[in-house]
Amino acid sequence: MNSRLQEIRQRQKLRRQLLAQQLGAESADSIGAVLNSKDEQKEIEETRETCRSSLDSSLLASKKKAQAEGEETEEDVEEQRDDMEVQQLDESNPYEEVYKDSSTFLKGTQSLNPHNDYCQHFVDTGHRPQNFIRDVGLADRFEEYPKLRELIRLKDELISTTNTPPMYLQADPEHFDLQDLKCKFDVILLEPPLEEYYRESGISHTERCWTWDDIMRLEIEEISALRSFVFLWCGSGEGLDLGRMCLRKWGFRRCEDICWIKTNKNNPGKTKALDPKAVFQRTKEHCLMGIKGTVRRSTDGDFIHANVDIDLIITEEPEMGNVEKPVEIFHIIEHFCLGRRRLHLFGRDSTIRPGWLTVGPTLTNSNFNPETYALHFALPNSHLSGCTEEIERLRPKSPPAKLKSDRGGGAPRGGRGGPNAGRGGDRGRERNRPNFRGDRGGFRGRGGPHRGFPPR
Repeated sequence: MNSRLQEIRQRQKLRRQLLAQQLGAESADSIGAVLNSKDEQKEIEETRETCRSSLDSSLLASKKKAQAEGEETEEDVEEQRDDMEVQQLDESNPYEEVYKDSSTFLKGTQSLNPHNDYCQHFVDTGHRPQNFIRDVGLADRFEEYPKLRELIRLKDELISTTNTPPMYLQADPEHFDLQDLKCKFDVILLEPPLEEYYRESGISHTERCWTWDDIMRLEIEEISALRSFVFLWCGSGEGLDLGRMCLRKWGFRRCEDICWIKTNKNNPGKTKALDPKAVFQRTKEHCLMGIKGTVRRSTDGDFIHANVDIDLIITEEPEMGNVEKPVEIFHIIEHFCLGRRRLHLFGRDSTIRPGWLTVGPTLTNSNFNPETYALHFALPNSHLSGCTEEIERLRPKSPPAKLKSDRGGGAPRGGRGGPNAGRGGDRGRERNRPNFRGDRGGFRGRGGPHRGFPPR
């Protein structure tokens, strides 16, 4: 029992030392002065005195009883004292009472580990929970993963050598015919100036805001290749639904949702103008990704490299009035798609980039020529950046497809009884054939004859 008591005391001492280090206290004995007021310290001391007095009175009564009966030895009394001390520590545990109020750093929390309550910390200090995620930058992300770090380095080198020279065109997509670009693009990135961005920031906009009806009228389907991808920044409100409608109208099906989580380490006290349509404080934006054509990750390695990056971007929120998106979206697209024909709609001077054709109304200059741009892709398959043996070895690949013989362990798909039982086999197919599409008039559903397929 003495070892049990010693273990409890040692654990309490270590916990107090760690807490003192986190709170910046001089020693473990000064934690109470950091966390509690004078009234609270007085209450804790009274609790401790009550525990001590009740413990001493209990031991005194036990000692008198032992002397009167003459049966228990001094060792028995000492063991009983240790048992009662452990019981008092387990039941009242006055040291735990010290941590119930973390008024200096997290007010009102009920957590047993209050310094990890990031939601309450956001209420008290303005620091968002995502501020404490480590190694989110492009340079530090793969420090502990040398294989991925080498893969990213090799892909960046290949991209830089195969990129076309940066081209840009000052044009308003509202009045400009996109088919005049005379090119079918592998990747199209749209960054429309939504009214939501200015509504959340609480500033007056200097350019025309686009509605989702305006965005849907863009003829993206006319300038996208048979195998192509579209990336559409849609905010965090109504665009999550309306953006999907745009993808369907353009002939794309949504396949991913890239989320941009905004930190505020540099300015934690900044309070955004709360969106009247929002229920929570919004600290993220979404970029919908759509796919067109038949593109399979296991067989189309000449066009896509799946699983190189993740669908999460964590960067510092731009200054008030700045609606630009993180540059990491370009890295994600270039690492994923090996197509070199890349179009950025609603771009700015700050987003002009090698390998991209940037079109936007706020650009201050133009150097785009359709014939010159087309010369970069004159040769067969020259619109692809290609791949090296080392990249192919390092990149994540899809697991091999299971053979049909591996599924059932020997028995055909007809069922447990062999080829002529259950759904499979000749008998099963003969029994089910009149009830399916072969005989439209003989379909029998729950509602009687001819329900589901009309008779001929």
